Amino acid sequence: MATCKRLLVYGDSNTYGFDPDWGNQGGRYPAEDRWPDILARALEGSWQVYTDALPGRCIPTLRFEWEALTAALDRCGRPDLFAVMLGTNDHLSAPRPDPERVGKRLEAFLAQAMEGPLAGTPALVIAPPYMDFGADRYYAKYSTISGELSRAVKACAERMGAGFLDAGALPLAADGIHLLPEGHRLLAEKVLAYMRRLPA
Repeated sequence: MATCKRLLVYGDSNTYGFDPDWGNQGGRYPAEDRWPDILARALEGSWQVYTDALPGRCIPTLRFEWEALTAALDRCGRPDLFAVMLGTNDHLSAPRPDPERVGKRLEAFLAQAMEGPLAGTPALVIAPPYMDFGADRYYAKYSTISGELSRAVKACAERMGAGFLDAGALPLAADGIHLLPEGHRLLAEKVLAYMRRLPA
């Protein structure tokens, strides 16, 4: 019997499956509506999907953030593919939104990871879903529907020689940040199509 390959999915609340209808109570969509779980079912028998997702997670720079990645690797062993979708919280936490800064921060993280705990592991970089705050007087400046953040993340992936997917214009909940279940399904389909193109 062939051994399953291992995929580690690393992300924030849009990988965790946060359901904004729960407000700040930490609710999440059921497993059947979360994109890593949808992907895991589609890949059953060929890939084992490990998910490490945390609402509010930023691109790792601090020691405790790197320790979280190390712990995730300890749980799954060396993955055959590392998929990362981060950048939303880095963008939102900046006093002035700067997509280029987010892209460079992601590149620095990947460079360090690929020289260290993920050496030799191919990476798939996923640009996070667009954020859309409409005409909100304060948060409108953080909207990313222009695609500028996606382009910065894509440039990072290209410089790192990583695969790239854009979660871009997927269906969002009313909060303008989090994917609806339909968005999770569409993202799972995107990642599945990418993985089916990988060499056996």
